[in-house]
Amino acid sequence: MPAPANLILFLSDNHNRQFLGSAGHPTVKTPALDSIARRGVRFENAWCASPLCCPSRAAIATGRYPHQSGYWDNALAYDGRLPTWHHRVRDAGYEMTAIGKLHFRSSDDDNGFCEEIDTMHILDGKGALSALLRATQDGVPQRRAHRAIYEDSVVGEAEYQIYDRRIAAQAIEWLRSKGTTGKPWALIVSFPSPHPPFKVPQRFWDMYPLEDVPMPVQWRREERPDHPADAYIAWMNSLEDDFDEAFVRRVVAGYCGLISHTDEQIGRVLHEIEALGLVDNTRIVYTSDHGEAAGHHGILGKGNNYEHALGVPLLVAGPDVPQDRVVSQCASHVDLFPTILEAVGARRTDEDNDLKGVSLWPAIQGDETARPAFAEYHANGSRNSGFALRKDNFKLIYHVGMRRQLFDLESDPREERDLLADGHDHSMADTLESELRQMLDPEAIDARSKADQAAHMEKFGGVDAVRKEGMFSRSPIPGSAVELERADSP
Repeated sequence: MPAPANLILFLSDNHNRQFLGSAGHPTVKTPALDSIARRGVRFENAWCASPLCCPSRAAIATGRYPHQSGYWDNALAYDGRLPTWHHRVRDAGYEMTAIGKLHFRSSDDDNGFCEEIDTMHILDGKGALSALLRATQDGVPQRRAHRAIYEDSVVGEAEYQIYDRRIAAQAIEWLRSKGTTGKPWALIVSFPSPHPPFKVPQRFWDMYPLEDVPMPVQWRREERPDHPADAYIAWMNSLEDDFDEAFVRRVVAGYCGLISHTDEQIGRVLHEIEALGLVDNTRIVYTSDHGEAAGHHGILGKGNNYEHALGVPLLVAGPDVPQDRVVSQCASHVDLFPTILEAVGARRTDEDNDLKGVSLWPAIQGDETARPAFAEYHANGSRNSGFALRKDNFKLIYHVGMRRQLFDLESDPREERDLLADGHDHSMADTLESELRQMLDPEAIDARSKADQAAHMEKFGGVDAVRKEGMFSRSPIPGSAVELERADSP
């Protein structure tokens, strides 16, 4: 068991785990994150629990999958109802603080912190109510603004980057005032980037010449997977038309530039940790709430069960952590609850008996165990619920009401060859579906998620009222307004 130490969890938004220098990406520059990997451990097969901001962040906090918690989408967000690892760490006597994007319901709830600083939560405590329309026969309306936010991959600056720098500065100030007092502490430093728009200052844009950026797979319309789930998410996000190559190159370059901007802010905080002499008694964890397609399979964004949406970076460094080690064992965000409690010496309670995650400390210290990976999705872009289950190298994507998909991630890591396409069959599909059904009933979970979404809609006046609320492609930073696209527009 590791000795208790202080903890910083760096959390970003929308970081595909392949876009990391230490993961072997040919272009992206991430020196700060690579320094964490060099002096610690990198998990190369880490998944989020659900590829969307609020359900993922609820899973990170509570250690529970959406089907356990009922935090399905960006309207049914974490609300203090379930215990989090923050509560356990605070109860153990730590100064437990959060800075930046949390994307919970509100700071008025007890989210488990001693203090929340400049935190970003869902809009007006309501969030993206349009996501609840998934429970209706017509589903979520088409989002015309989604493509526009990716078109904004240009030289410039979005408010998220201003907020990124503000968060880093506040983290540095907090460390100077409270990090050296002698009281044990745990700190979440959470950035809204690299969430689109991929709009970055010139010096970051210049790092990635358009002609040199690596292109995604199956980005051309005729190459996209022929699956109804892909067709639906393309329709909902107004991405049915073919992409222009110059547009895709700008998206990839802007995404890389924004990752480098986020990395720079993390580097500022790491430098302060070193300057304050906190390296030897502080553990560092880095992850992101979900990934980003950036054009792969003709998708922009997340909200699907491909690896580019599920796969997240997970780095751990500090006392009792081996250096420059890569862990192949599958890991999940739900594992962070028991892992962090063990790292700080906090105790689980009887309320935590339903946690599915495991401590990652044995794997960190070299004792890896083969285990499956699981994720689920019930929000924008899914007419019905989708589930992913990986065992060894095979991965099943089970869509309620649609045909299954199966991939061999060893021979096909970017999921270009669905082994069940064109009517083909494979014995592993039935094996993995059987194991999935031992975990849960997919059809029952789909029905329950929609029932919860329908019931939540009634709290805001029902279907017609929610349609009039409007839609938005990104939540505003604290103190800023948001421009709504009307959900009831033709």
